This record gives sequence, C-alpha cells and structure tokens, in this order.
Amino acid sequence: MFLRVKLLIVYTVVLAGLLLPASCRKQPESRTIVCLGDSLTTCGGAGGRYSDWITGWLPNEIIVNKGLDRDTLAGGRARFGRDVLGLGPDVVIIALGAADFWLMKTDISQLKADLEDMLARTKQAGIQVVIASCFGQRDYLLEENVEFGPERYGFAERIWRMEQQLCQKYGCFYVPNMQIDIKPNGKGPYWDDNIHPSKEGNRFVAKRILSELKKALKASAKK
Repeated sequence: MFLRVKLLIVYTVVLAGLLLPASCRKQPESRTIVCLGDSLTTCGGAGGRYSDWITGWLPNEIIVNKGLDRDTLAGGRARFGRDVLGLGPDVVIIALGAADFWLMKTDISQLKADLEDMLARTKQAGIQVVIASCFGQRDYLLEENVEFGPERYGFAERIWRMEQQLCQKYGCFYVPNMQIDIKPNGKGPYWDDNIHPSKEGNRFVAKRILSELKKALKASAKK
C-alpha cells in the first residue's frame, strides 16, 4: 500500500511538471561564447559565418561574434579586454593568426607573446579557450592544390607548433586544420574566394570547431 502511494506521488509530480507552461519550467542556464577572430570569423555572409552555424546547433547558448577583418594576434591582444573579458564569457574561441601568416612581417616569438598574453588572461579569469587554427600537420606534396607557395611552408609549421605548445601549457582545446574538410581552397560551393569559406564551407568549419567547443563547455560547467 505504501509503495503504491509513493509511486502515485512521484507520478503526480512528474505529470505536473510536464503540464506546466514552458515559461514556468526551469530553463538551462545559458553560457556565453565569444568568437574572437579575423575575416575567417566574419566571412560567409548573413547567417553564414561559422558562429551562425554554431548558434543554430547550440540554441540555448549566447554566441557573440567579435570578428574583425584583417585582424592580427597583436590586434586581438589589444582589444581582448573590451571584446572578450568585458563580456564575461564562459568560453572564447580564438581564430587569429591567418592575417599574420599572409603578412609574414611578425616574428614567431612575437606572435607567441601575443597569443600567450591572451591565454594567460583567460586562465586568470577562469574562461575556457578553444584555439581554432588554419594551421596543422600537412603533407604538401600529397595535396591537390596548396593555397600558398613553398616559401611559406616553414612559417605555417612554426605557427602550428607554437599553438600546440601554448595549448598544452594553458590547457586549451585545439582545432588544427579547421578548414581541412573543404580543401582544396577556392573550389565551389565551399569558398567565396581562395582564402574565405562561403556559408556552406563554414558549416564544415563550424562542425569541426563544435567538437572541441562542447568539451570546453563541459569543462566550464565544472568550474
């Protein structure tokens, strides 16, 4: 008899919860994710940036796009307080370094210093970091079409190894070769030009980032 009464109470509570209006039910708390980057964070057109795809897949989270065309690691460092820390995010996705690569004017030691400054500040603030990178291990001889000449191969590898090292040091989540699923560069329908993915291309970039982003969100929930 006691067991039946107990089961009836549990059933009633569950049923009452289901019948409550959605506005009265407890909603999961939203986390804020800031996407800091250059033109690879702004490209794709209306609704077609990689951050827009992530917004669609994570509707309960707040996604803030802080991409700035042609921005560099130094530029990201300069606006980091305003565009990242000032928003109090749970996670920041840093997708910078491509503009530095194409300019090829800044020594790798300075690029490292700029990125490390941002990572140290996020660690101090308790913010999880995802590094989304164009760079990673590649076999250029086997690729159908490489988007830059052999004179840049070494620089690309140094950036990749620098990112790896800092990710290990600061416990960041890392997405190397974030465009690998839409290689080679420039081919439709995945590219708007030889450097910037289209809306459809960004779907694949976002999907690759999403895997590490989910890990960062899980880690953020534990803090």
